[in-house]
Amino acid sequence: MAKIRVMPEQLANKIAAGEVVERPASAVKELVENAMDAQARQISIEVLGSGCRTIRVIDNGMGMEEDDAILALERHATSKITSDTDLAAIQTLGFRGEALPSLAAVSKFELKSRTRESTAGTRIRVAAGVVKGVSECGCPPGTQVWVRDLFFNQPARRKFLKSEKTEFGHVVDTLTRLALGRPEIHFSLRQKNRQIHDWPAAINLQQRLAQIFPKRLTQSWLAVSHRQGVLSLVGFLSPPELYRSDSRMLFLYVNGRPVWDRQLRIALLEAYRTLLPKGKYPLGVLLLELPAQHVDVNVHPTKAEVRFQDPRTLCKTVTNAAQATLATMEKQRWTRPLAAGSGPRAAEAPIQSDLAPLFPEGVAVSEPRIPTYDALDFPQRGFSTDEGSSRPPEKLQQEIGTLFGELNVIGQFHNTYILCEAPDGLILIDQHAAHERVFFEAFHKEAIEGQLASQILMVTETVELTAEETAWLEDSLPLFSKLGFRLEPFGSYTFVVRAVPAVALRQEPLELLLELVAAGCKGARSLGPETLLEKLLQSMACRVAIKAGQRLGREEIAALLQQLDGLDHCSTCPHGRPLWWKLTMGEVERMFGRA
Repeated sequence: MAKIRVMPEQLANKIAAGEVVERPASAVKELVENAMDAQARQISIEVLGSGCRTIRVIDNGMGMEEDDAILALERHATSKITSDTDLAAIQTLGFRGEALPSLAAVSKFELKSRTRESTAGTRIRVAAGVVKGVSECGCPPGTQVWVRDLFFNQPARRKFLKSEKTEFGHVVDTLTRLALGRPEIHFSLRQKNRQIHDWPAAINLQQRLAQIFPKRLTQSWLAVSHRQGVLSLVGFLSPPELYRSDSRMLFLYVNGRPVWDRQLRIALLEAYRTLLPKGKYPLGVLLLELPAQHVDVNVHPTKAEVRFQDPRTLCKTVTNAAQATLATMEKQRWTRPLAAGSGPRAAEAPIQSDLAPLFPEGVAVSEPRIPTYDALDFPQRGFSTDEGSSRPPEKLQQEIGTLFGELNVIGQFHNTYILCEAPDGLILIDQHAAHERVFFEAFHKEAIEGQLASQILMVTETVELTAEETAWLEDSLPLFSKLGFRLEPFGSYTFVVRAVPAVALRQEPLELLLELVAAGCKGARSLGPETLLEKLLQSMACRVAIKAGQRLGREEIAALLQQLDGLDHCSTCPHGRPLWWKLTMGEVERMFGRA
Protein backbone atom coordinates (compact mmCIF):
# COMPACT_ATOMS: atom_id res chain seq x y z
CA MET A 1 0.00 0.00 0.00
CA ALA A 2 1.33 3.44 -0.94
CA LYS A 3 2.62 5.50 1.98
CA ILE A 4 2.23 8.87 0.27
CA ARG A 5 -1.20 10.09 -0.70
CA VAL A 6 -3.00 13.36 -1.36
CA MET A 7 -4.85 14.76 1.64
CA PRO A 8 -8.62 15.15 1.37
CA GLU A 9 -9.59 18.71 0.48
CA GLN A 10 -11.49 19.16 3.74
CA LEU A 11 -8.40 18.21 5.77
CA ALA A 12 -6.18 20.51 3.69
CA ASN A 13 -8.60 23.38 4.32
CA LYS A 14 -8.46 22.79 8.07
CA ILE A 15 -4.66 22.84 8.00
CA ALA A 16 -4.71 26.07 5.98
CA ALA A 17 -7.20 27.51 8.47
CA GLY A 18 -4.81 26.68 11.30
CA GLU A 19 -2.16 28.90 9.65
CA VAL A 20 -4.49 31.84 9.04
CA VAL A 21 -7.04 31.66 11.90
CA GLU A 22 -5.44 31.23 15.31
CA ARG A 23 -8.18 32.88 17.39
CA PRO A 24 -11.24 35.14 16.94
CA ALA A 25 -8.97 38.19 16.52
CA SER A 26 -7.43 36.49 13.45
CA ALA A 27 -10.88 36.19 11.87
CA VAL A 28 -11.56 39.87 12.54
CA LYS A 29 -8.20 40.82 11.03
CA GLU A 30 -8.78 38.88 7.80
CA LEU A 31 -12.34 40.12 7.32
CA VAL A 32 -11.50 43.77 8.05
CA GLU A 33 -8.49 43.66 5.72
CA ASN A 34 -10.71 42.29 2.96
CA ALA A 35 -13.15 45.15 3.56
CA MET A 36 -10.35 47.71 3.42
CA ASP A 37 -9.07 46.22 0.16
CA ALA A 38 -12.64 46.46 -1.18
CA GLN A 39 -12.36 50.27 -0.79
CA ALA A 40 -14.79 50.40 2.14
CA ARG A 41 -15.03 53.70 3.96
CA GLN A 42 -17.15 52.39 6.82
CA ILE A 43 -16.53 49.07 8.59
CA SER A 44 -18.59 47.78 11.51
CA ILE A 45 -17.64 44.79 13.64
CA GLU A 46 -20.08 43.07 15.97
CA VAL A 47 -18.92 40.37 18.38
CA LEU A 48 -20.74 38.05 20.76
CA GLY A 49 -18.63 36.90 23.70
CA SER A 50 -15.01 36.46 22.71
CA GLY A 51 -15.93 36.09 19.06
CA CYS A 52 -16.25 32.31 19.07
CA ARG A 53 -20.06 32.55 19.16
CA THR A 54 -20.49 35.18 16.45
CA ILE A 55 -18.39 37.67 14.51
CA ARG A 56 -20.13 39.96 12.04
CA VAL A 57 -18.26 42.37 9.78
CA ILE A 58 -20.20 44.83 7.64
CA ASP A 59 -18.62 47.13 5.06
CA ASN A 60 -19.76 49.56 2.36
CA GLY A 61 -17.12 48.49 -0.14
CA MET A 62 -17.51 47.55 -3.79
CA GLY A 63 -19.24 44.21 -3.09
CA MET A 64 -19.29 41.09 -5.30
CA GLU A 65 -21.46 39.54 -7.99
CA GLU A 66 -22.76 36.00 -7.41
CA ASP A 67 -20.07 34.26 -9.46
CA ASP A 68 -17.29 36.16 -7.71
CA ALA A 69 -18.81 35.52 -4.28
CA ILE A 70 -18.92 31.77 -4.92
CA LEU A 71 -15.39 31.74 -6.30
CA ALA A 72 -14.08 33.74 -3.34
CA LEU A 73 -14.73 30.71 -1.13
CA GLU A 74 -12.28 28.59 -3.14
CA ARG A 75 -8.69 28.32 -1.94
CA HIS A 76 -6.18 30.51 -3.79
CA ALA A 77 -8.97 32.47 -5.49
CA THR A 78 -8.10 36.17 -5.52
CA SER A 79 -8.85 39.39 -7.39
CA LYS A 80 -5.64 41.04 -6.25
CA ILE A 81 -2.86 39.35 -8.21
CA THR A 82 -2.84 37.85 -11.68
CA SER A 83 0.85 37.27 -12.45
CA ASP A 84 4.34 36.96 -11.00
CA THR A 85 4.79 40.69 -11.63
CA ASP A 86 1.88 41.50 -9.32
CA LEU A 87 3.35 39.23 -6.62
CA ALA A 88 6.56 41.29 -6.67
CA ALA A 89 4.69 44.57 -6.02
CA ILE A 90 1.69 43.84 -3.80
CA GLN A 91 -0.44 46.89 -3.10
CA THR A 92 -3.20 45.29 -1.00
CA LEU A 93 -3.38 43.97 2.55
CA GLY A 94 -4.70 40.54 1.52
CA PHE A 95 -3.73 38.63 -1.60
CA ARG A 96 -3.41 34.90 -0.86
CA GLY A 97 -7.10 34.10 -1.34
CA GLU A 98 -7.22 31.87 1.73
CA ALA A 99 -9.03 33.96 4.36
CA LEU A 100 -12.64 33.20 3.43
CA PRO A 101 -12.25 29.46 2.70
CA SER A 102 -10.14 29.05 5.83
CA LEU A 103 -12.80 30.71 7.96
CA ALA A 104 -15.56 28.72 6.27
CA ALA A 105 -13.70 25.47 7.00
CA VAL A 106 -13.78 25.97 10.79
CA SER A 107 -17.11 27.75 11.36
CA LYS A 108 -20.71 28.16 10.29
CA PHE A 109 -20.13 30.83 7.70
CA GLU A 110 -22.52 33.19 5.93
CA LEU A 111 -21.80 35.88 3.34
CA LYS A 112 -24.03 38.52 1.81
CA SER A 113 -22.72 40.84 -0.87
CA ARG A 114 -24.01 43.28 -3.49
CA THR A 115 -22.36 45.63 -5.91
CA ARG A 116 -23.69 49.16 -6.35
CA GLU A 117 -24.85 48.32 -9.88
CA SER A 118 -26.86 45.23 -8.87
CA THR A 119 -30.51 45.27 -7.77
CA ALA A 120 -30.14 42.15 -5.57
CA GLY A 121 -27.41 40.65 -3.49
CA THR A 122 -26.01 37.16 -3.09
CA ARG A 123 -26.26 35.03 0.04
CA ILE A 124 -23.99 32.02 0.58
CA ARG A 125 -24.10 29.67 3.58
CA VAL A 126 -21.23 27.31 4.41
CA ALA A 127 -20.63 24.91 7.33
CA ALA A 128 -17.27 23.27 7.94
CA GLY A 129 -16.22 24.06 4.39
CA VAL A 130 -19.31 22.59 2.75
CA VAL A 131 -21.59 24.97 0.81
CA LYS A 132 -25.15 24.65 2.15
CA GLY A 133 -26.91 27.10 -0.10
CA VAL A 134 -26.64 29.99 -2.56
CA SER A 135 -29.52 32.39 -3.09
CA GLU A 136 -30.52 35.95 -3.91
CA CYS A 137 -31.16 38.33 -1.04
CA GLY A 138 -31.78 41.93 -0.25
CA CYS A 139 -28.84 43.84 1.26
CA PRO A 140 -27.17 47.23 0.95
CA PRO A 141 -24.14 47.68 -1.32
CA GLY A 142 -21.04 46.15 0.19
CA THR A 143 -20.37 42.87 1.99
CA GLN A 144 -21.57 41.35 5.24
CA VAL A 145 -19.91 38.28 6.75
CA TRP A 146 -21.05 36.18 9.72
CA VAL A 147 -18.66 33.73 11.37
CA ARG A 148 -20.61 31.63 13.90
CA ASP A 149 -19.42 28.87 16.24
CA LEU A 150 -15.76 29.34 15.37
CA PHE A 151 -13.79 26.07 15.72
CA PHE A 152 -17.01 24.10 16.36
CA ASN A 153 -15.50 21.23 14.38
CA GLN A 154 -12.09 21.59 16.03
CA PRO A 155 -12.71 21.21 19.78
CA ALA A 156 -8.99 20.80 20.47
CA ARG A 157 -8.27 24.24 18.96
CA ARG A 158 -11.16 25.80 20.86
CA LYS A 159 -9.95 24.28 24.12
CA PHE A 160 -6.68 26.21 23.89
CA LEU A 161 -8.34 29.61 23.60
CA LYS A 162 -8.07 31.96 26.57
CA SER A 163 -10.88 33.54 28.58
CA GLU A 164 -13.59 35.60 26.92
CA LYS A 165 -12.06 38.82 28.27
CA THR A 166 -8.58 37.94 26.96
CA GLU A 167 -9.78 36.91 23.51
CA PHE A 168 -11.91 40.03 23.15
CA GLY A 169 -8.89 42.07 24.21
CA HIS A 170 -7.02 40.61 21.23
CA VAL A 171 -9.92 41.64 19.00
CA VAL A 172 -9.72 45.23 20.28
CA ASP A 173 -5.93 45.28 19.84
CA THR A 174 -6.22 43.97 16.27
CA LEU A 175 -8.81 46.55 15.31
CA THR A 176 -6.79 49.34 16.93
CA ARG A 177 -3.74 48.47 14.86
CA LEU A 178 -5.78 48.41 11.65
CA ALA A 179 -7.54 51.69 12.46
CA LEU A 180 -4.29 53.54 13.18
CA GLY A 181 -2.96 52.62 9.75
CA ARG A 182 -6.06 53.87 7.92
CA PRO A 183 -7.41 57.01 9.63
CA GLU A 184 -9.64 57.84 6.64
CA ILE A 185 -11.93 54.85 7.37
CA HIS A 186 -14.78 54.86 9.91
CA PHE A 187 -14.47 51.89 12.29
CA SER A 188 -16.94 50.78 14.92
CA LEU A 189 -16.92 47.82 17.34
CA ARG A 190 -19.86 46.41 19.28
CA GLN A 191 -20.03 43.58 21.80
CA LYS A 192 -23.35 42.13 22.99
CA ASN A 193 -25.24 45.10 21.53
CA ARG A 194 -23.01 47.51 23.43
CA GLN A 195 -20.92 50.11 21.60
CA ILE A 196 -17.27 49.58 22.55
CA HIS A 197 -15.51 51.86 20.07
CA ASP A 198 -16.64 54.27 17.40
CA TRP A 199 -13.86 55.98 15.45
CA PRO A 200 -15.25 58.20 12.65
CA ALA A 201 -13.15 58.90 9.59
CA ALA A 202 -10.30 61.22 10.59
CA ILE A 203 -8.63 63.88 8.48
CA ASN A 204 -5.15 62.76 9.59
CA LEU A 205 -3.24 60.47 11.92
CA GLN A 206 -3.18 63.01 14.73
CA GLN A 207 -6.98 63.11 14.85
CA ARG A 208 -7.14 59.30 14.83
CA LEU A 209 -4.69 59.19 17.76
CA ALA A 210 -6.94 61.57 19.68
CA GLN A 211 -9.88 59.21 19.03
CA ILE A 212 -8.11 56.10 20.27
CA PHE A 213 -5.76 57.12 23.10
CA PRO A 214 -6.26 59.26 26.21
CA LYS A 215 -4.96 62.80 25.93
CA ARG A 216 -2.53 62.30 28.83
CA LEU A 217 -0.56 59.84 26.67
CA THR A 218 -0.49 61.69 23.34
CA GLN A 219 -0.39 65.37 24.33
CA SER A 220 3.41 65.41 24.54
CA TRP A 221 4.07 63.27 21.44
CA LEU A 222 5.97 64.99 18.66
CA ALA A 223 5.35 64.63 14.95
CA VAL A 224 7.80 62.73 12.76
CA SER A 225 8.05 63.76 9.12
CA HIS A 226 10.95 62.58 7.01
CA ARG A 227 11.52 61.87 3.35
CA GLN A 228 14.62 60.35 1.80
CA GLY A 229 14.55 59.25 -1.81
CA VAL A 230 11.60 56.91 -2.34
CA LEU A 231 11.06 56.45 1.40
CA SER A 232 8.50 58.51 3.31
CA LEU A 233 8.20 58.32 7.10
CA VAL A 234 5.49 60.05 9.13
CA GLY A 235 4.03 59.50 12.57
CA PHE A 236 4.37 60.45 16.23
CA LEU A 237 6.82 59.46 18.98
CA SER A 238 6.77 59.90 22.74
CA PRO A 239 9.43 61.87 24.64
CA PRO A 240 11.98 59.83 26.64
CA GLU A 241 10.21 60.43 29.93
CA LEU A 242 7.11 58.58 28.66
CA TYR A 243 7.74 54.86 28.31
CA ARG A 244 6.38 51.37 28.99
CA SER A 245 7.81 48.02 30.04
CA ASP A 246 6.73 46.39 26.76
CA SER A 247 6.44 47.44 23.13
CA ARG A 248 2.66 47.04 22.77
CA MET A 249 2.22 50.80 22.42
CA LEU A 250 4.69 50.97 19.54
CA PHE A 251 2.86 50.66 16.22
CA LEU A 252 4.79 50.20 12.95
CA TYR A 253 3.29 50.21 9.47
CA VAL A 254 4.70 49.55 6.02
CA ASN A 255 2.53 50.80 3.16
CA GLY A 256 -0.47 50.79 5.49
CA ARG A 257 0.18 47.25 6.72
CA PRO A 258 0.71 46.76 10.48
CA VAL A 259 3.90 44.73 10.93
CA TRP A 260 5.97 43.20 13.72
CA ASP A 261 9.37 43.79 12.20
CA ARG A 262 12.35 43.22 14.47
CA GLN A 263 14.75 45.28 12.35
CA LEU A 264 12.50 48.35 12.36
CA ARG A 265 11.99 48.13 16.11
CA ILE A 266 15.73 47.89 16.74
CA ALA A 267 16.31 50.85 14.42
CA LEU A 268 13.79 52.95 16.33
CA LEU A 269 15.10 51.91 19.74
CA GLU A 270 18.59 52.87 18.57
CA ALA A 271 17.48 56.51 18.68
CA TYR A 272 16.42 56.07 22.33
CA ARG A 273 19.49 54.03 23.31
CA THR A 274 20.90 56.43 25.91
CA LEU A 275 17.55 58.04 26.70
CA LEU A 276 15.52 55.14 28.13
CA PRO A 277 16.16 52.77 31.03
CA LYS A 278 17.10 49.23 30.10
CA GLY A 279 14.08 47.12 29.19
CA LYS A 280 11.81 50.13 28.55
CA TYR A 281 10.14 51.06 25.27
CA PRO A 282 8.83 54.31 23.78
CA LEU A 283 5.28 54.88 22.59
CA GLY A 284 4.45 55.92 19.09
CA VAL A 285 3.04 55.31 15.63
CA LEU A 286 5.26 55.27 12.53
CA LEU A 287 3.97 54.88 8.98
CA LEU A 288 6.51 54.02 6.30
CA GLU A 289 5.70 54.37 2.62
CA LEU A 290 7.99 53.00 -0.08
CA PRO A 291 7.53 51.47 -3.53
CA ALA A 292 5.79 48.08 -3.33
CA GLN A 293 8.61 46.38 -5.24
CA HIS A 294 11.05 47.35 -2.46
CA VAL A 295 9.29 45.25 0.16
CA ASP A 296 8.28 41.58 0.19
CA VAL A 297 5.14 40.94 2.24
CA ASN A 298 4.84 37.32 1.12
CA VAL A 299 7.03 35.80 3.83
CA HIS A 300 4.52 34.92 6.55
CA PRO A 301 1.08 33.21 6.47
CA THR A 302 -0.55 36.06 8.38
CA LYS A 303 1.54 38.72 6.58
CA ALA A 304 2.76 40.09 9.92
CA GLU A 305 6.42 40.04 8.85
CA VAL A 306 8.00 41.67 5.82
CA ARG A 307 11.37 41.66 4.11
CA PHE A 308 13.05 44.76 2.69
CA GLN A 309 15.19 45.09 -0.42
CA ASP A 310 17.65 47.42 1.35
CA PRO A 311 17.13 46.96 5.11
CA ARG A 312 20.37 48.70 6.11
CA THR A 313 19.48 52.00 4.45
CA LEU A 314 15.89 51.79 5.64
CA CYS A 315 16.83 51.19 9.28
CA LYS A 316 19.42 53.98 9.20
CA THR A 317 16.76 56.35 7.88
CA VAL A 318 14.34 55.38 10.66
CA THR A 319 17.02 55.93 13.31
CA ASN A 320 18.02 59.33 11.88
CA ALA A 321 14.39 60.49 11.63
CA ALA A 322 13.69 59.47 15.24
CA GLN A 323 16.87 61.15 16.49
CA ALA A 324 15.96 64.38 14.70
CA THR A 325 12.51 64.26 16.30
CA LEU A 326 13.94 63.72 19.77
CA ALA A 327 16.32 66.63 19.25
CA THR A 328 13.30 68.82 18.45
CA MET A 329 11.65 67.62 21.66
CA GLU A 330 14.64 68.86 23.62
CA LYS A 331 14.16 72.38 22.29
CA GLN A 332 10.65 72.42 23.79
CA ARG A 333 11.72 71.09 27.20
CA TRP A 334 9.31 71.96 29.98
CA THR A 335 7.10 74.13 27.76
CA ARG A 336 5.68 71.02 26.09
CA PRO A 337 2.54 69.64 27.77
CA LEU A 338 4.30 67.34 30.22
CA ALA A 339 2.45 66.75 33.47
CA ALA A 340 3.27 64.34 36.26
CA GLY A 341 0.21 62.28 35.39
CA SER A 342 1.50 61.63 31.87
CA GLY A 343 4.97 60.45 32.84
CA PRO A 344 6.60 57.05 32.57
CA ARG A 345 5.15 55.43 35.64
CA ALA A 346 1.73 56.83 34.89
CA ALA A 347 1.96 55.37 31.38
CA GLU A 348 2.69 51.95 32.81
CA ALA A 349 0.30 52.04 35.76
CA PRO A 350 -2.14 54.98 35.69
CA ILE A 351 -3.55 54.07 39.13
CA GLN A 352 -0.29 55.06 40.82
CA SER A 353 0.12 58.42 42.47
CA ASP A 354 0.89 61.27 40.11
CA LEU A 355 3.80 62.18 42.38
CA ALA A 356 5.58 58.85 41.85
CA PRO A 357 7.68 60.05 38.85
CA LEU A 358 9.14 62.85 40.96
CA PHE A 359 11.29 60.43 42.89
CA PRO A 360 13.36 58.26 40.53
CA GLU A 361 15.71 55.72 41.99
CA GLY A 362 18.76 57.61 43.28
CA VAL A 363 22.37 56.54 43.29
CA ALA A 364 24.05 55.55 46.52
CA VAL A 365 24.77 58.50 48.78
CA SER A 366 28.48 59.00 49.16
CA GLU A 367 30.47 61.14 51.54
CA PRO A 368 30.05 64.77 50.48
CA ARG A 369 33.03 66.38 48.83
CA ILE A 370 33.64 69.38 46.64
CA PRO A 371 32.90 68.45 43.01
CA THR A 372 35.40 69.32 40.32
CA TYR A 373 34.38 70.56 36.89
CA ASP A 374 37.76 71.48 35.45
CA ALA A 375 37.72 68.57 33.00
CA LEU A 376 34.79 70.17 31.18
CA ASP A 377 35.87 73.77 31.86
CA PHE A 378 32.58 74.79 33.43
CA PRO A 379 32.15 78.55 33.15
CA GLN A 380 31.83 80.52 36.36
CA ARG A 381 28.58 82.44 36.35
CA GLY A 382 26.97 84.77 38.80
CA PHE A 383 24.06 83.37 40.77
CA SER A 384 20.93 85.39 41.45
CA THR A 385 20.37 86.04 45.15
CA ASP A 386 16.63 86.59 44.66
CA GLU A 387 14.69 84.07 46.68
CA GLY A 388 11.64 84.51 44.51
CA SER A 389 10.21 86.63 41.75
CA SER A 390 7.43 89.19 41.89
CA ARG A 391 7.19 89.43 38.12
CA PRO A 392 3.80 88.45 36.65
CA PRO A 393 3.70 84.93 35.07
CA GLU A 394 3.07 86.29 31.57
CA LYS A 395 6.21 88.43 31.64
CA LEU A 396 8.17 85.61 33.24
CA GLN A 397 7.16 83.34 30.36
CA GLN A 398 8.45 85.82 27.80
CA GLU A 399 11.76 86.40 29.57
CA ILE A 400 12.72 82.86 30.54
CA GLY A 401 11.99 80.71 27.47
CA THR A 402 13.28 77.14 27.75
CA LEU A 403 16.87 77.50 28.96
CA PHE A 404 17.99 75.82 32.17
CA GLY A 405 20.44 78.62 32.80
CA GLU A 406 17.65 81.20 32.80
CA LEU A 407 15.50 79.48 35.41
CA ASN A 408 15.22 81.06 38.82
CA VAL A 409 17.04 78.63 41.13
CA ILE A 410 15.39 78.16 44.52
CA GLY A 411 18.03 75.85 46.00
CA GLN A 412 18.88 72.21 46.75
CA PHE A 413 16.54 69.58 48.18
CA HIS A 414 18.22 66.85 50.29
CA ASN A 415 21.49 67.79 48.56
CA THR A 416 20.23 65.67 45.65
CA TYR A 417 17.70 67.66 43.65
CA ILE A 418 17.99 71.22 42.34
CA LEU A 419 14.72 73.15 42.63
CA CYS A 420 13.96 75.82 40.05
CA GLU A 421 11.00 78.07 39.34
CA ALA A 422 9.55 77.65 35.83
CA PRO A 423 7.00 79.97 34.20
CA ASP A 424 4.15 77.59 35.01
CA GLY A 425 5.41 75.49 37.90
CA LEU A 426 8.32 73.89 39.68
CA ILE A 427 11.24 72.11 37.98
CA LEU A 428 13.15 69.41 39.90
CA ILE A 429 16.55 68.43 38.52
CA ASP A 430 18.47 65.32 39.61
CA GLN A 431 21.99 66.72 40.03
CA HIS A 432 23.72 63.36 39.53
CA ALA A 433 21.71 62.55 36.40
CA ALA A 434 22.32 66.04 35.01
CA HIS A 435 26.08 65.95 35.59
CA GLU A 436 26.22 62.39 34.28
CA ARG A 437 24.56 63.48 31.03
CA VAL A 438 26.98 66.41 30.68
CA PHE A 439 30.00 64.14 31.10
CA PHE A 440 28.60 61.46 28.80
CA GLU A 441 27.97 63.89 25.93
CA ALA A 442 31.47 65.36 26.31
CA PHE A 443 33.09 61.91 26.54
CA HIS A 444 31.15 60.64 23.53
CA LYS A 445 32.18 63.60 21.38
CA GLU A 446 35.84 63.23 22.33
CA ALA A 447 35.81 59.45 21.77
CA ILE A 448 34.22 59.81 18.32
CA GLU A 449 36.68 62.53 17.31
CA GLY A 450 39.74 60.70 18.62
CA GLN A 451 40.19 59.87 22.26
CA LEU A 452 39.58 61.26 25.72
CA ALA A 453 42.31 63.38 27.24
CA SER A 454 44.88 61.20 29.07
CA GLN A 455 47.17 61.80 32.00
CA ILE A 456 50.44 59.84 32.08
CA LEU A 457 51.10 58.34 35.50
CA MET A 458 54.41 59.24 37.13
CA VAL A 459 54.42 55.78 38.73
CA THR A 460 52.90 53.01 36.63
CA GLU A 461 50.32 50.72 38.20
CA THR A 462 49.37 47.08 37.50
CA VAL A 463 45.99 45.36 37.56
CA GLU A 464 45.22 41.65 37.68
CA LEU A 465 42.23 40.24 35.82
CA THR A 466 40.53 36.91 35.30
CA ALA A 467 41.41 34.75 32.29
CA GLU A 468 38.17 35.74 30.55
CA GLU A 469 38.69 39.44 31.22
CA THR A 470 42.31 39.23 30.07
CA ALA A 471 41.37 37.64 26.75
CA TRP A 472 38.69 40.25 26.15
CA LEU A 473 40.85 43.22 27.16
CA GLU A 474 43.71 42.13 24.87
CA ASP A 475 41.29 42.39 21.94
CA SER A 476 39.84 45.65 23.23
CA LEU A 477 42.99 47.71 23.82
CA PRO A 478 42.14 50.11 20.94
CA LEU A 479 38.74 50.71 22.54
CA PHE A 480 40.34 51.56 25.90
CA SER A 481 42.78 53.83 24.13
CA LYS A 482 39.75 55.86 22.97
CA LEU A 483 38.69 56.07 26.59
CA GLY A 484 42.04 57.61 27.56
CA PHE A 485 43.76 54.51 29.02
CA ARG A 486 47.23 53.32 27.99
CA LEU A 487 47.53 49.65 28.87
CA GLU A 488 50.10 46.97 28.09
CA PRO A 489 50.04 43.21 28.79
CA PHE A 490 52.45 42.31 31.58
CA GLY A 491 52.62 38.58 32.07
CA SER A 492 49.71 36.23 32.76
CA TYR A 493 46.45 38.01 33.51
CA THR A 494 48.25 41.27 34.38
CA PHE A 495 48.32 44.66 32.64
CA VAL A 496 50.50 47.72 33.19
CA VAL A 497 48.58 51.01 33.39
CA ARG A 498 50.69 53.86 32.01
CA ALA A 499 48.00 56.53 31.52
CA VAL A 500 44.40 57.10 32.59
CA PRO A 501 41.64 59.50 31.54
CA ALA A 502 42.43 62.92 32.94
CA VAL A 503 38.90 63.32 34.26
CA ALA A 504 39.29 60.18 36.41
CA LEU A 505 42.47 61.20 38.25
CA ARG A 506 40.59 62.15 41.41
CA GLN A 507 38.14 59.25 41.17
CA GLU A 508 40.36 56.20 41.81
CA PRO A 509 41.06 55.39 38.13
CA LEU A 510 42.11 51.77 38.73
CA GLU A 511 38.74 50.96 40.24
CA LEU A 512 37.13 52.64 37.25
CA LEU A 513 39.25 50.51 34.93
CA LEU A 514 38.16 47.30 36.68
CA GLU A 515 34.51 48.35 36.47
CA LEU A 516 34.80 49.08 32.76
CA VAL A 517 36.52 45.76 32.06
CA ALA A 518 33.85 43.85 33.96
CA ALA A 519 31.01 45.71 32.21
CA GLY A 520 32.60 45.40 28.78
CA CYS A 521 33.41 41.73 29.15
CA LYS A 522 29.82 41.03 30.21
CA GLY A 523 28.34 42.78 27.19
CA ALA A 524 30.96 41.82 24.61
CA ARG A 525 28.97 38.96 23.14
CA SER A 526 25.66 40.79 22.77
CA LEU A 527 26.70 44.37 21.93
CA GLY A 528 28.21 45.85 18.80
CA PRO A 529 31.37 47.99 19.04
CA GLU A 530 29.50 51.32 18.99
CA THR A 531 27.01 50.21 21.63
CA LEU A 532 29.79 48.76 23.76
CA LEU A 533 31.71 52.05 23.59
CA GLU A 534 28.61 53.92 24.73
CA LYS A 535 28.11 51.46 27.58
CA LEU A 536 31.66 52.08 28.80
CA LEU A 537 31.24 55.84 28.45
CA GLN A 538 28.05 55.60 30.51
CA SER A 539 29.96 53.83 33.27
CA MET A 540 32.70 56.46 33.19
CA ALA A 541 30.24 59.34 33.29
CA CYS A 542 28.37 57.76 36.22
CA ARG A 543 31.62 57.24 38.12
CA VAL A 544 32.98 60.78 37.80
CA ALA A 545 29.70 62.73 38.08
CA ILE A 546 28.68 64.42 41.29
CA LYS A 547 26.67 62.17 43.58
CA ALA A 548 23.39 62.33 45.38
CA GLY A 549 23.99 63.86 48.80
CA GLN A 550 26.71 66.27 47.69
CA ARG A 551 26.32 69.88 48.66
CA LEU A 552 26.67 72.28 45.72
CA GLY A 553 27.48 75.92 45.86
CA ARG A 554 25.35 78.40 43.98
CA GLU A 555 28.00 79.04 41.36
CA GLU A 556 28.37 75.29 40.80
CA ILE A 557 24.61 74.90 40.31
CA ALA A 558 24.56 77.82 37.88
CA ALA A 559 27.48 76.34 35.94
CA LEU A 560 25.77 72.94 35.74
CA LEU A 561 22.51 74.43 34.45
CA GLN A 562 24.33 76.48 31.86
CA GLN A 563 26.22 73.41 30.70
CA LEU A 564 22.92 71.54 30.22
CA ASP A 565 21.84 74.21 27.75
CA GLY A 566 24.65 73.20 25.42
CA LEU A 567 23.47 69.58 25.09
CA ASP A 568 21.34 68.03 22.36
CA HIS A 569 19.63 65.67 24.82
CA CYS A 570 18.95 66.59 28.41
CA SER A 571 15.70 64.87 29.34
CA THR A 572 17.34 61.78 30.82
CA CYS A 573 20.67 60.56 32.11
CA PRO A 574 22.64 58.19 29.80
CA HIS A 575 20.94 55.22 31.48
CA GLY A 576 17.49 56.59 30.70
CA ARG A 577 16.41 57.84 34.14
CA PRO A 578 14.57 61.19 34.16
CA LEU A 579 16.96 64.11 34.50
CA TRP A 580 14.29 66.68 35.36
CA TRP A 581 10.63 66.72 36.22
CA LYS A 582 7.93 69.35 36.45
CA LEU A 583 5.13 70.04 38.88
CA THR A 584 2.75 72.45 37.17
CA MET A 585 1.17 75.33 39.04
CA GLY A 586 -2.21 73.71 38.55
CA GLU A 587 -1.05 70.51 40.23
CA VAL A 588 0.38 72.40 43.19
CA GLU A 589 -2.85 74.37 43.57
CA ARG A 590 -4.89 71.15 43.49
CA MET A 591 -2.75 69.75 46.32
CA PHE A 592 -3.72 72.72 48.49
CA GLY A 593 -7.35 72.81 47.38
CA ARG A 594 -6.98 76.04 45.42
CA ALA A 595 -7.97 74.62 42.04
